[in-house]
Amino acid sequence: MRPEAIIVADAYRRTKAPVAYLDESYQTHNRDIHPTQTFYVFTAVVVRQPDMCELRVGLREIVGGDYWHSTEALQHHDGRSAMRDMLEFLAEGSEPCVIAHRVPVAADDRDGEAARRACYRGIAMELTVGGDGLCEPVELLVLEERNQQNFRNKDRANHRELVAQHSHLRNVRLLQTSPKFEHLLWLPGVVSSAYRRSITHHDITARLFGIIEHRVHLVKPME
Repeated sequence: MRPEAIIVADAYRRTKAPVAYLDESYQTHNRDIHPTQTFYVFTAVVVRQPDMCELRVGLREIVGGDYWHSTEALQHHDGRSAMRDMLEFLAEGSEPCVIAHRVPVAADDRDGEAARRACYRGIAMELTVGGDGLCEPVELLVLEERNQQNFRNKDRANHRELVAQHSHLRNVRLLQTSPKFEHLLWLPGVVSSAYRRSITHHDITARLFGIIEHRVHLVKPME
């Protein structure tokens, strides 16, 4: 087992609570994007540990392998079909989905980091208190790690700040890893992509979110 996979497995052993898998989608300012078209979305899918193996097997069967990237998949028919199947697979299960959505992104938030922080804080707070019966309180948040170390450091700092401000979250941990080592990160990825398409597109892919919409709980970002 690779060291990264060992770290993930060890994190699971340290909690008996469900695990939340997080991913994001966003559209920030540039010369082609009007401020009213900007947004930041953080998505979480909560999975009970006894259900993890079955979900991984089901996802790999749908994808036909060990690699998945939602944005790439949406570029061709087979990928769009697989995304639909993944959303239907998730919709048929018992895993709650949570979305924190900020729109628009502030004009001075050029890289979206302030919006990311607010969305993460909102969704983390909801998950770690159980969200009015939405799920059991979560103690482990698994986030798809970003490519650059400085961004990973920012995510760790955001989490530490949230925990420091709310003493009841002192046992809540953040784990940043890659979907290569935890395929369950595909789940928030497909939900985020489907939600994004419902905002940015008017073609057939814009209707993908309708498959999972009834299972989604929306929360507000938190400053």
